[in-house]
Amino acid sequence: MEKRKSNIGVQLDLFAGILLTTEQQEQVNKYIKTQKKSSEYAQNRHKQIVELLLENDFVEGVHFEQSCKVTVETRNTTLGYSYNNTAFETEIEYEKCDSQIYLLGQNFYIWETDKKLKPAKFWFDVEKDKIQCGSITEQYRFYKPKTILEKLKLHNEKAANQFKEFKQKENLEKNTIEKYTKLYPDAEVTSKEGYTKYKGSFKIVEVKFKSGSYVQFELDTYNGVEHLYKKFDAELDKLPTEELLERFNNQ
Repeated sequence: MEKRKSNIGVQLDLFAGILLTTEQQEQVNKYIKTQKKSSEYAQNRHKQIVELLLENDFVEGVHFEQSCKVTVETRNTTLGYSYNNTAFETEIEYEKCDSQIYLLGQNFYIWETDKKLKPAKFWFDVEKDKIQCGSITEQYRFYKPKTILEKLKLHNEKAANQFKEFKQKENLEKNTIEKYTKLYPDAEVTSKEGYTKYKGSFKIVEVKFKSGSYVQFELDTYNGVEHLYKKFDAELDKLPTEELLERFNNQ
């Protein structure tokens, strides 16, 4: 494959002294023209999308961010085809547009190690006057811009609520463990996971004594309190059935 150098309107390779053929120069000119059209298309589309967002109450810096940079690149580019021996490499100067538009939001994922509410950028696509953004919608399809704005707000609100609930749960768990550790320093106070068919999973703090007896508290993160969940008397559990019945009868 030949390696040649070309700038707009220049055919002579200043280092090797090799001229591009007429056909090669035509390919270079066509490439430059195509890149120019691509750049102009990207600039116009960028402008149209920004206008679409603004017209539908999106606020720049709050709901979306955008940048559109037009630069002149100079790169070694391969043109022609290898199958017919017409491929050649040459240095070409051409226009390029870098268009970036993202929706702005936040995410919270309980499985992440740091467990933080993090700012996020969401890529989206536009078709005519509708927007598709699978990161914030239940279905992967195009919606009206105002609908997407509402879904973006709901997504961000949901992430904030999930983070708030996690912090409440984390703080309640910590405070409950500290409370019963202070009250019963000889007991083992630990956190466990509970589960029921109707409630799903929930946090439990267990206070276990040396005798083997324990009391478990279910953490109510909504109200910020703990409720008695389960209790076990190890001494009572060791009693014979007859003695146990007699004790119950005398209560």
